[in-house]
Amino acid sequence: MSDSRWFSRHRLAWVILTGSFISCILLTITVPLGISAFVQKAARLLEITVQANQGTVGIEEENGPRRAVLAGELPQSVGPRNSIRTDTTASALLTVTPPDQPEPLTLMQISSNSIVQLAQATTPRFALSNSPHRLNIDLQAGRVRLDIPPFTDRALELIVTTPQGGVVSIKEWGRYMLEVSNDTTQVTVQTDGAANVTALGQTLALGPGQRAEIAADAPPQGPLNPARGLIQNGDFGDGLDNWALFAWQVELPDQPKGETTVQPNDGDPLLRFERAGIGHADVRLTQSVNQDVSDYESLRLSATLRVVEQSLGVCGVQGSECPLFIIVNYIDDSGVSRVWQHGFFANGTVDDNLTPAACISCAVIQRPHERVPLGQLYFYDVDLIQELATQGALPPRFIESVTLVGSGHSFITEVADVALIVE
Repeated sequence: MSDSRWFSRHRLAWVILTGSFISCILLTITVPLGISAFVQKAARLLEITVQANQGTVGIEEENGPRRAVLAGELPQSVGPRNSIRTDTTASALLTVTPPDQPEPLTLMQISSNSIVQLAQATTPRFALSNSPHRLNIDLQAGRVRLDIPPFTDRALELIVTTPQGGVVSIKEWGRYMLEVSNDTTQVTVQTDGAANVTALGQTLALGPGQRAEIAADAPPQGPLNPARGLIQNGDFGDGLDNWALFAWQVELPDQPKGETTVQPNDGDPLLRFERAGIGHADVRLTQSVNQDVSDYESLRLSATLRVVEQSLGVCGVQGSECPLFIIVNYIDDSGVSRVWQHGFFANGTVDDNLTPAACISCAVIQRPHERVPLGQLYFYDVDLIQELATQGALPPRFIESVTLVGSGHSFITEVADVALIVE
């Protein structure tokens, strides 16, 4: 064999050996990296449901038919590129939950005249992934309240976009309020939490009790004075602190009283009125507010509640035994003490002779009692100034107290939170 052929084969052998070695190293590095990248990035959809609190809530699918959810019906599933619409008579509760887990990641309370589009809703497919849950929402109109409970094993990254070009980034648990009008977006961090608000390349950081405003073609303005809450410990995070609990009143002496408790509910407390018996019983929980509200344009009362059980139809023969009443004692513009109340029920049919639609023995300002879905969370929201005006009553000048009443024969009622916000 000539020297040239020997050197050619020798060179080829080294080329093959070197190439194999490099390939082995590349495979050793790239295969684990590829598997790790797949584990980190692989995702599946979060489970999202929409429940109608009031009226008829529309669900529009991209290039698909429009569905409707009626108050009292079971929640319906929605997914990315679905839009939720409410008109002047409707409101909705949107719940976001990881697959195979009972506790929600986010509760979104959607007010009337709102449009919310879901852009992204994903969670890592594998538990080894370090990626967060991701939820992207386009708030096109109206107002929403976001309740994000404390994270357990994995964080949530929530992005909200608005028509004014604003991008709101939320990565901490807390309560947030966002409102979109034709001209501006209002972003408020109500309790706990933090948010970054970006527009026109500028970012504003918000902490608890701070608000930002985004106008079209303008950077975010703030932090501004937020809407002010008049009720303390309205989410019962501190038990019954700041609340006065009155003794149960029972009609029949041989019948049991009920129980008033604050259930832990995995870190998201619930006030619970529970009673099993015959004949009437009621209990009151009152907070003294004692605040002048004459200089405010808006006085918004909201509550998240659930009627778990109820034995009576509607609110009894007098309309005075709703499983839950919300009562506001106030002084109006003329200096007269007034009482406004609103009742909620889940069972029965209104009958003027047997089960009236409102309390016929109560000297109060009231609308007909409100039916809520049995066993489902229900969000109530009203501007008291507008509400009183529609009933021909003068606006409040001074708020004295807010009271929650559980009443009936056998009933279980839960309240997650109650708020009275002035702006």
